[in-house]
Formats: sequence, C-alpha cells, structure tokens
Amino acid sequence: MKTKKYDINDHIRAGVALSMIPDVGAGKINRLFKACPSPMTVFSTGWEALTRIKGIGAAAAKSIHNFKDWEKVDNTINRALEQGYKLLGPHDSHYPELLKHIYDPPAVIWVKGNTEALKKSFIAVIGTRNPTSWGRDVTKKITQSILAALDVGIVSGLAYGVDTAAHRTTIENGGCTVAILGSGLDNIYPRSNRNLASQIIKSGGAVLSEYPPGTKPESHHFPVRNRLVSGMSLGVVITETRFTGGSRITLNTALDQGREVFIVPHDIRNNSGRGCNEFIRNGWGKLICDVNDIADELPQHLLKISIKHHRRQPDAQGKRPGKRNDGESTRLKARQNDIITFLKGKTEDIDIISASLSIPANELLHELLELELAGRVTQKPGKRFTASEW
Repeated sequence: MKTKKYDINDHIRAGVALSMIPDVGAGKINRLFKACPSPMTVFSTGWEALTRIKGIGAAAAKSIHNFKDWEKVDNTINRALEQGYKLLGPHDSHYPELLKHIYDPPAVIWVKGNTEALKKSFIAVIGTRNPTSWGRDVTKKITQSILAALDVGIVSGLAYGVDTAAHRTTIENGGCTVAILGSGLDNIYPRSNRNLASQIIKSGGAVLSEYPPGTKPESHHFPVRNRLVSGMSLGVVITETRFTGGSRITLNTALDQGREVFIVPHDIRNNSGRGCNEFIRNGWGKLICDVNDIADELPQHLLKISIKHHRRQPDAQGKRPGKRNDGESTRLKARQNDIITFLKGKTEDIDIISASLSIPANELLHELLELELAGRVTQKPGKRFTASEW
C-alpha cells in the first residue's frame, strides 16, 4: 500500500532534512535559512559558499552539500502525520509566540495533542528529579496556586520528580499543560511517563519536541531542550533543586532569554533544595512565598478576576512590595535608547544590530523583546527590526 503524500511547505521539509544531519542544530539551521534565498536552496548552495556562512563550519557544510536522502525525509514526515503528529514552523499560527523571539528557535517542532493549547501563555515549573516529600508538596501547591490565580498553562519537561508533579497537578486541576521532550515523540522518556504523556494529550494539552521521530533520548539533548522550556514561558518557577543539573541550565537560559525566574526558598538543612537558596543568594531569581510574588511580575491581563483583589497593593509611597521604585522601570535603559536611535527610519537584522552596537546577540534579543512589548520596536519577518512610530 502506498503511503499517502501530504502537502508540506519547503520550510518544514528543509528543516526536517537539516535536523537529520549530525551537528546541525537549530542555530545553524536558522543561519542557513537567513543566508540563503529560500529554505530548499540551502541544499543547492555550493560547499564553499556554505562555509562562508558564519557558524556553519567545513564539516557541516560538506554534510549539507552532500545530503541526498529526501526519501527518508518524506517518509518520516508522512509517517508522523499518519500517526497524528503535527509539524509547525515559525510562520505557523500555532507555533508558540515566545519561542519565535529566542536566539535559536527550532525550525520545526513536532507536536502530538492540541495545537490550540500552544497559543496560551505559560509558566514553567521545574526542579529536581529526586524531590523530597516537601518538594513534591510545594510543587503541587505552587502549581495549584498558579492555575487558580493566573490565566496561564504549565510547561515542563516530563522528567521524574518535580516535572511529573507539575504536569499531574495541572491535569488534576483541569488546567492546560505542555511537555517538551529531549527525544522524538515516539520515544517518550522516561518510559514510565508514557501514560502521563497520554493523559496530557487527553486533557487538552500537548507534547512537543524539536527532534524528529526516531530520535533517542540522548543525554546531550536535554540541556538543549531546556531552552524551549524557558523560551515558551513568561517565567520559570524552581521549586526544589540542587546547585548543578538541569534546573541550573534552565535558569541560565531563562536569564539569557529575559524571562522572569521565581525560586522557592528552602530549609538550610535540606540539601535537596540547596540550589534554590544558592540561586537566591546570587541574585539569579526572585524569592517567592506565594503566587502573589509571581503575579507582581506578570502583565495585569494574565491575572484571573478572582484574585485581582489579592494582588499586592502599593504602599503610601507608591512602592509595590518586592519591586524597585527608583524610576528605572519606567525609564528606557541607555542601551535601549541606542537601539531605538539606530533603528529609526530603517529595518535591520539582528546580526547587523549586534555588530553595529557591540551588544551580544543573546543580550540584544532580551532588549528587543522588552522594546517590542513596550511598543517601541516592531519585528519584521526574518528577525529584522525597526523602530515603531512613537
């Protein structure tokens, strides 16, 4: 019986092909798409021309130039679609909006479940794979409070421990949750959470991955995956963790992406939660005691009507607890003024802005996202920006 052929756009097809080539990750794929006239012309570009694209390198250029296995690409796509998976690129309306703004968004994401769920705003809840009973309890309570107080879903990584507790609590409370894998959708890891993945999908959530079906859960995939957990979230809540590990990696990517970080403090005798206290001591996140500490940092429209009266109120001097009141939050940073001045009357891509203003690309994305949310900068297709009329 012949496999049914599906109508797949060139961006998806080229992205899937590139994801099958060893050592060609999201960053290189985005550079290739940006440098070439169209996604499919990547493969007809000469080897020397590919090596001249920043960050590609000779080995990757050779593999791309020699790639011929289009039958495998099409068979993988067709089988995935027959199994009910969806494939989304950055131009699809269901592609998570915040992911488009990170430094290395996936060229293609594979989704099983409700793609409408991906249009929601999300808070990530993460932590150790080996939580104490207290850690599980606080994860459950924080997740319940977020769902009750905020108009958001919960995203996590489907790992043992805190991730599992966050997903299960969301399902039990009728919320929307999304799990992001470090493997293909047909290789749920850990295997013991396959039933949980099914429950997430049945409850109206989704499971997604940037890795094509057939990809095994290799250890190096998970740090890469963590940038998506933080990238599609407004903020990251860490409920219990040691100082090193996946939570620390996600915290770092969240800060690089300009996301809020919220940390639950721990009893100093609890070694399992030592990382949380160290993060707070280093100023890497906001200490939280309840959901109001999270709500204070998020846009007003994300609060549910039921708790608007519980949101912390300003004191007599107009200062909101836990918030700076030195006027800095209402003034544009000097660097942001430089960006706006540079972009007035023209549209430039991020690499040119970065080089012209000597701002590292990851920091520049943070500044541009803030300016875009403030209505001072407009993003055009291809990660190109212009100053908005003001």
